Amino acid sequence: MKPSPYFADQFKFFFKRFASKQKLTRWFLEQAGEESGAFNFPAVLREKPKTLVFLPRDVESASTFMHSMPQAWFQDAFICAHESLHTLISAKRAKSVCYSDTECRFGEIVFQEMEQKIIEYGPTVCIYLGEPFLPRLYLAKKSGAGCRIGFNCESEFPFLNLSLRPENSSPAALLTNYYGY
Repeated sequence: MKPSPYFADQFKFFFKRFASKQKLTRWFLEQAGEESGAFNFPAVLREKPKTLVFLPRDVESASTFMHSMPQAWFQDAFICAHESLHTLISAKRAKSVCYSDTECRFGEIVFQEMEQKIIEYGPTVCIYLGEPFLPRLYLAKKSGAGCRIGFNCESEFPFLNLSLRPENSSPAALLTNYYGY
């Protein structure tokens, strides 16, 4: 039996391996909490708030996003990304936390440390890029950010509570405009 992509290899999570996607989604949502703060979009972005960003795993997509954002934006950003993106993040001198595939599973010590760092950072806005993955969606919700932005992600509500659809631009161009850079 292969390891769970969502949970640490511990007996207490063993039976979760057999749960449906719907039950797992509900479980992660219960763990993250039901509360969400109010926010005024797009005004909240104009204030240059503390921003938590979950980069996509794909190096090309992550690189395109990172290079499209103005350097000043990184002063208030905290990046959460796969370890393969460490060099890209370091080049931007951004605050970050990186993880490996086995570390980004609920119940892992590194996952708990990431969660703590994210909560301590106290973001006002969370930007989620890339494919939906329940442990990272959990972290987005658990971060305490009232405004949790995704792109074309209506099905990920309430983990992400704002879905933007960049019609003629990239997510980075759309965000740069909203942030007022």
